[in-house]
Amino acid sequence: MKIQRTILTWTAILGLVITQFSCEKKGGHDHEQGQTHETDAHHEHTAPHGGTLVVFGDEFAHIELVLDQTTGKLTGYVLDGEAEKSVRLAQKTVELKIHREDTESDFTLQLSGVANVLTGETEGDTSQYAAQSDELRGASEFHAEIASIAIKGQTFTNIDFEFPEGNEETHSEHGEH
Repeated sequence: MKIQRTILTWTAILGLVITQFSCEKKGGHDHEQGQTHETDAHHEHTAPHGGTLVVFGDEFAHIELVLDQTTGKLTGYVLDGEAEKSVRLAQKTVELKIHREDTESDFTLQLSGVANVLTGETEGDTSQYAAQSDELRGASEFHAEIASIAIKGQTFTNIDFEFPEGNEETHSEHGEH
C-alpha cells in the first residue's frame, strides 16, 4: 500500500512537471514565432560550406562562394532563399568581374557548371560552378560583380559584393534585377 501511494505521488508530480514544461515551451514557441515574423525583413543565413553568401533579390536565392587560397580555385554553390537547399541552373557558366585591391588587378572569371554523377547534375543542369585562377592564389579579399545569373525564372544582373563579406547586409541598397 505504501509503495502504491509513493508511485501514485511520483506519477502525479511527474505529470505536473511535464504539463508545466509543455505549457511553458508552447508559450515560448508562440512568442518566438511572433518575433520571427517581426525580424523576417532582415536575417542572416549560415553558409553550408563555410564560404561567402551572395543574396539575390529579397532572399530569393543565394550563391555561396568558397575560395581555396592555395590553388586559386573558386567554387560557387547555388542555394535557395534560406541558403539550405541546392538550386540547379540551366546556364553553363557564371561570369564574375573581379577587382583585387592588393594587386591592383581586374579580371573576368568564368565559373563553369560542374557535373556530379552522384546527384545526376550535368553542366547545363547543376547547382555547382567552379574555376581556377592564378590571380586568386593568396587572395583573402576582393571586390566582385556577378554579371548575370538566371535562377528559377528570374535573371539578376550586376550583383556587387565584397569577398569574404558577401552582400547580405547591403543587397537591398542595390538594384538586384
